[in-house]
Amino acid sequence: MNSTAKRHLPLNKGLALLSVLFTFSTSVPIGAANADKALTEAERLGKGEVIVGLRSVGDTKYVTGTILLDHSPEQVWPIMVNPYEFQGKISPRMKTVEVVLDKSDQSILRVTLDMGFLLPNFTYTVDSKYLHNERIDFKRLSGTLRDFSGSWEMKPADNGTKTALTYSMFIDPGFFVPQWIMREGVKVELPSTLTGLRKRLENVYDHQKALEPKSILAARGTLSASKPAGTSSGGVAVWQ
Repeated sequence: MNSTAKRHLPLNKGLALLSVLFTFSTSVPIGAANADKALTEAERLGKGEVIVGLRSVGDTKYVTGTILLDHSPEQVWPIMVNPYEFQGKISPRMKTVEVVLDKSDQSILRVTLDMGFLLPNFTYTVDSKYLHNERIDFKRLSGTLRDFSGSWEMKPADNGTKTALTYSMFIDPGFFVPQWIMREGVKVELPSTLTGLRKRLENVYDHQKALEPKSILAARGTLSASKPAGTSSGGVAVWQ
């Protein structure tokens, strides 16, 4: 590969990622897009919508997506934290996961995304810090993009039987793209991931699908088989 091609490779991969972010809008229904603005946020979440917004931390603007999940934080955590649950399920484009560091309160993962038949794969290394059953904070260590960071924040709802989950993300591609364009792309990607997580939880708890046999240490712990009031019970595989 000549020097010119090498110089443009990060740009090409970054543009490929942007393309993927925007293509989600044609394939994933986002309830918030057609929300009745007269409803309160709690009512919209109760109807199953994903609410997208912005949150500023200093000079950085994070795109946020919030969803109400019909499972307790103790039930959500082992699936949400496990990258092998995302691979091919919650995030279908996640092709491979390599665990570089595995601790109960921290992981370093090297992830490869399949960007499609005509686009190059996208690889990044991410450092995540875990506060059990409460939140994940993550940041880029290396990869094509100059910077990305964010968090997952869980709060119990309905007396602990449900979980209000907020996913926040900031991306700096390392080449000139107006931040409002980046934010619009992320506004589409976040609901896709959150609805994918909701579907995976339903498959495990409502349809008795097996958990992934592999996990990281932060995801380990007893996975309760209890169900919210008014739903049928059933056993599921658990990490001890």
